[in-house]
Amino acid sequence: MDVLDRDSEARFEMAFSRAIVAQKARGREETINAHCVTLLAFDVAPETRAVWRKELRRHVRFLAALRVKPGARLVPARDWWTWLYADPFENNETGDTAGLIGLNADDFPRNGRAVEAIADEIRHFHAGMVQRLARGAAGEDLIPA
Repeated sequence: MDVLDRDSEARFEMAFSRAIVAQKARGREETINAHCVTLLAFDVAPETRAVWRKELRRHVRFLAALRVKPGARLVPARDWWTWLYADPFENNETGDTAGLIGLNADDFPRNGRAVEAIADEIRHFHAGMVQRLARGAAGEDLIPA
């Protein structure tokens, strides 16, 4: 889905220097990954899941609107991968996923999925999402159910 202004159907884009785009992406990384983990690791009410999914949609729509100056160029997939997945997870996917699960363990009942399986699903989510973001699309359909 393209990122649109819902009222005018005009394309919503924001161009910044690469460093500012990186800051904006890294500022959302923790929330995106925490919501992915909570969606995959916990059994919660449908209303709670809907809120987490809505917040994730908001974040990926915002990221899809980011462009790099000069020329409002799309951000390459390798940069999205680094900012959203590689830096926070790579080389310790299972450990970092377990840590994120632990942050919410007191608040929600855990489902039966293994940490390794959740980490693998998060990697697949990011692999698809960064390709979509590199094309300026949000990839909302990739958000875990």
